[in-house]
Amino acid sequence: MPIHFLQLKLNTMYICIEGNIGAGKTTVALALAKRRNAAFLEEQFEDNPLLHLFYKNRKQMAFPLEYSFLLSRHAQLHNHFKRKSKKITVADFSLHKCLWFAKSNLNKEEFELYKTHFKIIESVAKAPALIIYINTLPENLLLNIKRRGRKYEKSIDKAYLMGVADSYKSGLKKVKGIPVIEFFVSVYTAKTFEGIVNHIDDILKKGITFKYKEIIL
Repeated sequence: MPIHFLQLKLNTMYICIEGNIGAGKTTVALALAKRRNAAFLEEQFEDNPLLHLFYKNRKQMAFPLEYSFLLSRHAQLHNHFKRKSKKITVADFSLHKCLWFAKSNLNKEEFELYKTHFKIIESVAKAPALIIYINTLPENLLLNIKRRGRKYEKSIDKAYLMGVADSYKSGLKKVKGIPVIEFFVSVYTAKTFEGIVNHIDDILKKGITFKYKEIIL
C-alpha cells in the first residue's frame, strides 16, 4: 500500500532537500514550500564564524566546524518543531548531512568520535519523512558556486566536491526508514528547479511506494 501524503499528520510531515554545495537545495526547498503552502526552514549556516576559517585551514578547523554544525542543526530542528506547527515543513538541510560532510572532512579517528556523538543526537532528533537529493556533476556545482559569488567558497575545487558527493552516495544507501528521491541534473536551465518541484508534487499526490527513486532531468 502506498504511503499517501495526505494521510500523514501535517504536524509531523518534514521534507528535507539535500545535495552538494551549489546543488540548489535552498531554491528547491523554498519553491516546494510555496507550492505546498508549507513552512520553510532554512539552515543558518552563514551565522557560523568557523565556516570562513575552515576554508582557510581545512585540516585544523574541520572537527570544530563539523561539531558546531551538528549542534546548530539539531538546535534549529528542535526549536522549529517544538512549536508544533500544523504546517508541513520543508527544510534545505537534514541532520544526516552532518555525518556525510564529517566523513568527507575528518580523519578516521575524528570521524569515529564524531559518529558516536552524532548517533546520540540523532536518536532524539526529528527524522524527515522524505529526503530529496539533488545530484549533479562537479562542473555544474563549480559554475553555480561561482555565480553566487560567496568569497569564502572560492577555494572549493572539483576534488573536494567529488569527496562530498561520495559521502552522500554511501550515506544515502545507509539511511533506514526514510524514502529518498534522487534528481540527477545533467544541465541547469531556467526551468530545472520548477521541473524538480513538479515531479515532487506529483509523487506526493500519488503516494510514496518506494524506498529509493531516481529521476534524471
